[in-house]
This record gives sequence, C-alpha cells and structure tokens, in this order.
Amino acid sequence: MNEKEIALGFFRQYYENADLDIPEIEKREFGIGNIKKIDARHLSFANTAEFRSYLVSNTPMFVSHSTAYYQFPGATPIQKKVWTGADLVFDLDIHAEGKYGAYALLDAVKADAIRLVEEFLAADFGIAKKDITINFSGNRGYHIHVRDARYQEIGSDERKEIIDYIMGTGLNYRNFFEEEEVMARVARLRGPKPDEAGYRGRFARAVMGTLEREPKAISRIFAKEDARKNFTDGIKEGNWSRTSLKANDLLVRLEPIARSLPLVSVNTDAGVTQDLSKLIRVPNSIHGETGLIAKKIENIEKFDPLRDAFVESKESGSEAIMKIKFSEDVPELRIKGEIIGPFKKDEEKEMVKPVALFFVLKGSAAIIS
Repeated sequence: MNEKEIALGFFRQYYENADLDIPEIEKREFGIGNIKKIDARHLSFANTAEFRSYLVSNTPMFVSHSTAYYQFPGATPIQKKVWTGADLVFDLDIHAEGKYGAYALLDAVKADAIRLVEEFLAADFGIAKKDITINFSGNRGYHIHVRDARYQEIGSDERKEIIDYIMGTGLNYRNFFEEEEVMARVARLRGPKPDEAGYRGRFARAVMGTLEREPKAISRIFAKEDARKNFTDGIKEGNWSRTSLKANDLLVRLEPIARSLPLVSVNTDAGVTQDLSKLIRVPNSIHGETGLIAKKIENIEKFDPLRDAFVESKESGSEAIMKIKFSEDVPELRIKGEIIGPFKKDEEKEMVKPVALFFVLKGSAAIIS
C-alpha cells in the first residue's frame, strides 16, 4: 500500500462520521481532486447522506463545493445549471517563505478574519452573525462564508466593490478632515469622531487607541497626560486642533495609523469573492496537502489550527503510531500544544498518525512503518 492510499484510508475513516452539513446541498455543484485540487467538477448530491456515501466510497484528496446555488447543479455546460445566487465568500490566505513559514503567521491571518467579521461585515455592512460562518482553510488561512439573502444575488462588480472597500482601495484618510475658519487667520481642523460609522470612526478609534497604548508613536508631546487627554477629548468632539502640532504635521504623523485600517496584512483573494461560479473547500473536509480539517469554527478567538484541526485518530496503541523518515530539514513547530522538531533530513521519528501524515503530505517525509 503506497502513502497516498494510506492517507486516503485515514480520510475515509474520518468521513464516515464527519459533520458534513452544507446549507442547501442539493443546489451546489461539487468538485474533487486527487492530482490537482480540482480534477473533476459538475458533481451534485441530493442530500448529506448521498454526499457522505460518495466520500467514503470514492475518497478524494480534496473536495470543494460551489459558492453558487443552481437549479441544476450537475448540468453542463455551466449555462445550463441556471444560477440563482451565491454566498459572499472571502478567502484570507497568507504566503511566506518555505513550506512551513506561514504557520508562524497564522495568528495575523486570524486577527484579520476577526476584524473582517466584526468591523466590516457586521458593523459596516449590517450582516448578522448568524449568517456568517468561519472555517480554517486546512492550510494557510481562513474562509468566511456569508449567507445573507440580501447579498446572494449581487453580481461580480458589486462584490469587487465590497473587496475594494475592505482592502481600502483608493482610501485617502486626509479626506476625513477639513479646516474650518474660526476667526481671521485661525482655522480649526475638523475630523471624524469615534462614534461614526465606517472608516471615519475606525480611524478616530485607532488614533485614540494608539494614544492610550503608545502615545509617543504619534508624538513625544503626548507622553504628557494633560496633552494626551486634551487631544483625546477634542477627537471625541470632532475637533482635531486641540494639540500644539500644526495640522499638516499632525496628519503626516497619523498616516501609519491610516495604513493599518484596511485588511492588507494578508491576501484577501478578490478572485474568490468575485467569481460567481467559484468552488471552495467544503467546510470540515480534509485538505489533501496537510491532512488537516478545513474546520468549521465556533470560537475563533480560541482556535489554534495546529492544535484543533488535526483529525482525531480512532486507533490506539501501536496502530496509532506511524514511523516516518524525513526527506528534508523541517523547522520546529508548535503542534498540539507542544514544540516538536526541528528535524533533519534522513532523521527517523515515530509520531501519532495524524501528525506523521501532516509531514508526509507536505512532502517532507516518507512512511517507513
């Protein structure tokens, strides 16, 4: 039995009882992959039981479903499917050097996923939390699914506008301000208040947060409590002139804060959101390059991918252990709450099967027993 067959046998056991509840599954197109992530598509299933039966009988390395809803999801060509709407989906992914570099940065992706839901989707777009689900991608990021009927029928252009807004495309924070003449040769800098919606309020709150946490990052003058309080009180009123800094100097100093407002620390893949026929990994399916679950997350604050996304093996004793030989150097990683590694090329190691398969599927090791 080769390594791929061993991995697929492990996947098969998982799928026998996995939570595969997909909203309106009968309206979705499915795609599977073994060599690529999608080798074949235009599959459809009438219900969860039928879908589970397929995964157990024909276990793939990857399985995806359409963000779209169709009258005839299995029809070809795509025009015959009859598109009726699509979930609004966001793919937050991070790229880093080497096979394992991204794992040290997953906390940053998680922070952006939280911001996307809390600050943008819920606060700015008025989407209820019950209509938003988050799942780990199974490798380097997170997928956010919005199933709000108001957004299901919008087109590709409207979806691009949403992405542009989230990523701050064309955002110029100086447009938040205007100089208001108070008396001859005296002007007051009027700007956003912290209770305003959208980027204006987000900017004001970010400045106030910086004044509280790290005031010197803006100016040394704010190290003094009275100067800091005076300026903060002014921001609350929309008066940004309650400081000895000149208006232009102040705005220059605030630019780094403005740059931090959009979601730019990760690659929010606009193509995924815009594509009305996109296939995306099935939540709670297994990612064939890692053996990790694309896990649907209940509490993202507490979620740790390299602890919580491993398949729980049903085997015990010696059957639960797999011996592998590394084919390349691998850096240390925190897996299941413990630091393991680094490992050297040709080093042999015994590990629990889910962790061993993680390295095998990453192409860093081979099974020797």
